[in-house]
Amino acid sequence: MDTTTTQIPFAAGHLAGEDETLTSIMRTGIVPTRALSGGRMHLPGGTTLAPQRHDTTETAIAIISGHAAVLSGNAMQPFHPHAGDMIYIPATLPYAVVNLSNNASVLALIFRTDPGFDTDVHRMPELDPVARDQIPELRRAHHKALLNRRSERTR
Repeated sequence: MDTTTTQIPFAAGHLAGEDETLTSIMRTGIVPTRALSGGRMHLPGGTTLAPQRHDTTETAIAIISGHAAVLSGNAMQPFHPHAGDMIYIPATLPYAVVNLSNNASVLALIFRTDPGFDTDVHRMPELDPVARDQIPELRRAHHKALLNRRSERTR
């Protein structure tokens, strides 16, 4: 992590600064890339990739498994991708990724036009309260939707 990263304690409704695992798969120094990198993101249950932006690089996130919400912009507007969806994030757009489950992990692949994978990551702690305030309601709505689906199947 660089010096712009702020560690935030992990708890329900809080933002993770170190609980997520970002593993670069493809970057400068591993392959002869000039403008592309990729990695794997693992968000354990109940964690959130804290608000950040990339000043010059674009990002694409492919949700492989799990239930996530992507919060974007200064208002941290939620979007609910499903497993198999790809989310495009333009340069300079603030975003955060929320694992909506308390137990199950979210697994995603991240691709950036940053050849070093994480050289253009800027944490945005000023958006932490905006994101943090939304997390409990997003998780409640997710859990309610899961319970409704389960009760519909049992009828």
